[in-house]
Amino acid sequence: QITETTLEVTQSTKDLDTARGTVGALRRSLQTLEIDLEALRNQNAGLEAALAEAEARAGAHLAQVQLQVSAAEAELRDVRAQLQRQNEQHRELLGLRDQLEAEIATYRQLLEGGDGFRQAGRELGRGSGTGGVSGGGKRNSGTT
Repeated sequence: QITETTLEVTQSTKDLDTARGTVGALRRSLQTLEIDLEALRNQNAGLEAALAEAEARAGAHLAQVQLQVSAAEAELRDVRAQLQRQNEQHRELLGLRDQLEAEIATYRQLLEGGDGFRQAGRELGRGSGTGGVSGGGKRNSGTT
C-alpha cells in the first residue's frame, strides 16, 4: 500500500508540476495578451485622434472652399450684371449710330440736291456759331 501511495504521490507531484508549468505558461501568455491588448488600445486611441484631426482639417478646408465658391458666385453675378449693362449700352449706342447715319444720309441727300442749300450750309459752317448741332444726347425733334 505504501508503494501505491508513493506512486500516487509521485504521479500527483508530476501532475502538479505539469499543472504549475501549464499555469505559468498560461500566465505568461496572459501577460503577453494583456500587453498586446494595451498596445492595440493605444493604437486605437491614436487612430481615433488622427481621424478626429483629419475630420477637423477636412471640415475647415470644406468651409474655406465654400467661402471661395460663394465669393466666385458673387463675382460671377457681378460680372453678369456688368455684362448686361454693357450689352444695354451697346444696343443704345447702336441705336444712336443708326439715327446718326440716317441723319447724315438725309443731310447728304439735301446737300447733293441743290446749290442753294449747299451755300447755306457753308455759311452756317463759317459763321456765327449758331445753328450748329449741340450736345451729344438724343434729339427730340421728331424727325430723323
